[in-house]
Amino acid sequence: MAKVGIIGAGPAGIFAAINIKNSNNEVYLFDKNDKIGRKLLLTGNGRCNITSGKVYDDFLDHIIRNKDFLYSSFSTFDNFAMIDFLNRNKIETLIEEDDKVFPKSMKASDIVNLFEELIRKKQVKFLANTKVFSVNKDGRFNLETSKGQMEFDILVIACGGLSYPKTGSSGDGYKFAKSFGHTLIEPLPSLCPLYLKKTLPIKALSLSDIEIRAYTDDKVFSEVGDILLTPNFITGPAALRLQARGARSRITKISIDFKRNIDDLDRILINYLDKNPKKAIGNSLKGFLTESLIETLLDEVPISKNKPSNQITKEERKKLASLIKNFTLETRKNINFNSAVVTSGGVKTTEINPKTMESKLVEDLYFVGEVIDIDGLTGGFNLQIAFTTAYSASLAIKEKL
Repeated sequence: MAKVGIIGAGPAGIFAAINIKNSNNEVYLFDKNDKIGRKLLLTGNGRCNITSGKVYDDFLDHIIRNKDFLYSSFSTFDNFAMIDFLNRNKIETLIEEDDKVFPKSMKASDIVNLFEELIRKKQVKFLANTKVFSVNKDGRFNLETSKGQMEFDILVIACGGLSYPKTGSSGDGYKFAKSFGHTLIEPLPSLCPLYLKKTLPIKALSLSDIEIRAYTDDKVFSEVGDILLTPNFITGPAALRLQARGARSRITKISIDFKRNIDDLDRILINYLDKNPKKAIGNSLKGFLTESLIETLLDEVPISKNKPSNQITKEERKKLASLIKNFTLETRKNINFNSAVVTSGGVKTTEINPKTMESKLVEDLYFVGEVIDIDGLTGGFNLQIAFTTAYSASLAIKEKL
């Protein structure tokens, strides 16, 4: 009976294991943790944004690096196939804003519990608390582990990337890939907050439907949506997406358009100031901007928040309008894998068969999930990459066996 070894019990490794296992093979799932799905429990702030509800082309537009590599496998097992899989296994799902798909219970633990049940039911051999030190191939794959040496006919590397290092992500998959001669695209943190050089005199401020832009040495990236502006960094969905787009560049500054749907902002300001000519400008603008944002922008002009509205000069008003539409902040390089949601980079896609996930360099060696150089925006896309690549590998392995 053929033996299949899978290194890494994250989303990709788990899904590969439960889809490969049948009566004709033995499947061994290795992880250095005591339980499966440690990182999965953290996704969606514990609610588990399991996938996206976007249709085919729109979904693939949210894969920002090497989406062409995903075409074949995604056509075999897409996000709606994943939703069907969950529903068949009694996990009801719902679609929230931005087409994010969650379990109806809003508990990531329900997803992990389902996977644990399937591992037991299918009799996948889960080797918990097991560190894989090295791998090589001499006819069969030889694994040197903390529980001794083991041999396999087929090996699946599903170790993930370097994000969430507290869950055990340490880049082992990259080390194993290089030992087999694979090329590695430098792993970099992605979907991170944007850290600021200058501390802002504000408390945490949630802002909706704004446009935020990132400037690199040679490109400008833009996103629209919600952000959380804090004294030292900017986060929230739009900011994370923006950083992901520029993850492989050096972002030097960002700018925010707080009123992206208003073109003639100067005229709007005139109307607000003329309504209450003797009132302090800080009070006149309260119906237009949040109080802490008003103070921050006035400090930049600079204008005292207590200055009467009818004493604001044309130059001051125009500068304020410019700041509202283009509030620019320099960023500092403080991004690391502790704050990253995913890893950008990994095993070079041209060295992997996009239909089967099998290595083009080493027969019977497969790569699935985050260890591959493919990543997407926030919203369930990266988890779906894991499930899609794992499923394609499982089909190819079962057919081969």
